[in-house]
Amino acid sequence: MRKSPFRAILVCACLAAPALIGQDQPAPLRVLILSGQNNHDWQTTTPRIRSMLEATRRFDVAVTERPDQLTADALAPFDVILSNWNAFGRDNDPAAVASWPAAARSAYLDFVRRGKGHVVVHAGSCSFADWPEYRQLTLAWWEMGQTQHGPPHRFPVRFETLEHPIITGLRDFDLTDELWVRPGRQPGAEVLVSAFAAAAQPQGSGNWEPLALVDRFGEGRTFTLLAGHDAGFMEQPGFQALLTRGTEWAATGRVTIRPPAALKAGARAWNWRQTGTATALRLGQQVIWQFNHGPGEAKPCFHPVALPDRPALTGFRPNDHPWHRALWFSWKFINGVNYWEEDRTTGESAGRTEQEPPVIELREDYSARIAQDLVYRPANGNPVMREHRVVEVIAPVPEMNQEFHFDWDMTFTALQDLVLDRTPLPHEAGGQDWGGYAGLSVRLVQEFENARALTTEEPVVFAQGRYRGRASGLAYAGQIGGREMGVAILDHPDNLNAPSPWYAINDPVMRYFSPAVICYGPHRMKTGETLRLRYRVIVNQGRWTAETLRGAVRNFAE
Repeated sequence: MRKSPFRAILVCACLAAPALIGQDQPAPLRVLILSGQNNHDWQTTTPRIRSMLEATRRFDVAVTERPDQLTADALAPFDVILSNWNAFGRDNDPAAVASWPAAARSAYLDFVRRGKGHVVVHAGSCSFADWPEYRQLTLAWWEMGQTQHGPPHRFPVRFETLEHPIITGLRDFDLTDELWVRPGRQPGAEVLVSAFAAAAQPQGSGNWEPLALVDRFGEGRTFTLLAGHDAGFMEQPGFQALLTRGTEWAATGRVTIRPPAALKAGARAWNWRQTGTATALRLGQQVIWQFNHGPGEAKPCFHPVALPDRPALTGFRPNDHPWHRALWFSWKFINGVNYWEEDRTTGESAGRTEQEPPVIELREDYSARIAQDLVYRPANGNPVMREHRVVEVIAPVPEMNQEFHFDWDMTFTALQDLVLDRTPLPHEAGGQDWGGYAGLSVRLVQEFENARALTTEEPVVFAQGRYRGRASGLAYAGQIGGREMGVAILDHPDNLNAPSPWYAINDPVMRYFSPAVICYGPHRMKTGETLRLRYRVIVNQGRWTAETLRGAVRNFAE
């Protein structure tokens, strides 16, 4: 009886396995690569994947070019399946194996469901859109009419967690590859690594896109790596580290493969990270603060904002108010046009805040100066106001473990006669319970618990979840995961309406506060007139006392 090519490969792999086992080395994990059909060059990528895995001396690798012939018995010797196979665009090609019989499908799913591993490389998941369990297994795929990519280019990656075995001990890196934008994703799959798709690149989204994902499938584990467009891109240490370590994790739930020397994480150090649309200060891989700007961001803002080894305090574009931008500045109405709210479908406001590229100075002491010009204009109208903004971020290392601050200095120039206004207060004509807000704002994360606030004058008492009052500073503190943290905003004594009016919210949905400079009435400006506003925002541990807050205000004023 003639042996199938698949069976011959299995026999060869099993005979060769002992040669890979050292005296003190565990038995190699057995990997089966699916190949033989792909809308990419599988003839070169499959051999490269095989040699890459075997070079670690952790794997014994076999290849099949007929995954449609898989059975439970054929899969039994293996620990993990790696898919470099797809049926993308070949459903009507009689020469292609575009469907699998029910027995092969059942054997394939049961292999992982009963405790084995599964790995996808690049487009190795792009098959069987009508097979829900397959998509649940493969985690991410090319979604027709949604997913796009531009030409291969260099892009930064970031780790979304520091705890997973696949990335433990790695430092982050850049890759050059084809970058998918808006891939289809299995709900609930954990994004382990993201890649930044710069808006300046063709088909770039201006967002961090999923690059590597993990999940459980029954008792098994599944890992998907969307990089690896061709064999040349597979030569990069970052790709090889993710693929080999991800394959070992999928097979065993643990990772023993050491990071390559070039990617080994050393002691955590302060470092800067810049892309075309964001600048971040990091401690190791933790983002302490990040300034977001550019065409993909309607309002420049800071998010995340965190203290070292603590979770981020800021909430960015929450579902209830997607126009909230963590730490940001926005007017409400200028000459009756709304610059605050955004259309939930288009993401655009009736009034546009248009930003010019910032000039960013990053310093050796990890402080920074961000200077930027902005223009305010109604949609399809002429500019009505210009702003020159400077934010000094003061980061006293190592004291930054306790606190750091942002000094905002904004000068607004009227380009025509203006009225800066807000939603009326409850006692005014057309007033609302939420009336009064406009200006510098902080939106805190939903997990901010046991929140309370105080001003330089009094403890804050929230009436129906809201507070309005006047003071030269307000400190808002609470707990995230049981750890005390807070944010204080200080008003400069030369500001309009000083001491500042405040608008603060503390309810189960929202923790928010603002030195709402025009809370109690609109402000009028003549053409050419200027308005300067200065604030200090301090991120701090614990809960401040009123005396601590008053001392901070005195220091700022001086």
